[in-house]
Amino acid sequence: MLSTIVIDNFFDNFELLLPEFKKIPLHDYNSYPEKDENSVWPGKRSLHLGKTHPFIWQLTNKEIQQKSGNERLMYSRWKMSVNTHLRLAEDEEPDYIHTDPDDWTMIVFLSETNLKSGLSIYDKNKQETQNIKFVQNRAVLFNGKQFHRSSLNYGDSIDNGRLTLNCFINFL
Repeated sequence: MLSTIVIDNFFDNFELLLPEFKKIPLHDYNSYPEKDENSVWPGKRSLHLGKTHPFIWQLTNKEIQQKSGNERLMYSRWKMSVNTHLRLAEDEEPDYIHTDPDDWTMIVFLSETNLKSGLSIYDKNKQETQNIKFVQNRAVLFNGKQFHRSSLNYGDSIDNGRLTLNCFINFL
């Protein structure tokens, strides 16, 4: 099983990328044109960046391969779905502990550092085993089948809310 990998300073020249992440259009679940009827999520999410913003998708792919230190990611074939996700204070209550159907999940914290927020990972009994703090430009790569949840959604806009880059990786 994959151990959690934390990569600080995931994107080089992050200060140039952040304004571009904030320009990406977001949709709530009800208006999301590509929704999977088997999953629901709070907040707002972009379409898959591989289709709408291929440069960001490719840059994310490159950074994972170069910075994860994981041989499987460096040498195996895999596919990845990437989107931005905004969660605000109003999304805290509808958020929930869940698993992803993907082999691995990676979350990159895009907003300003907020040490009250982060990512919680749980064991099979839904007892928290890890809490990774929300540090801007930090990537957290983990087994998507592990229970997890955002810890503290906050703010009321893209400028002060919890903006992340969510990546879902499946090996071929």
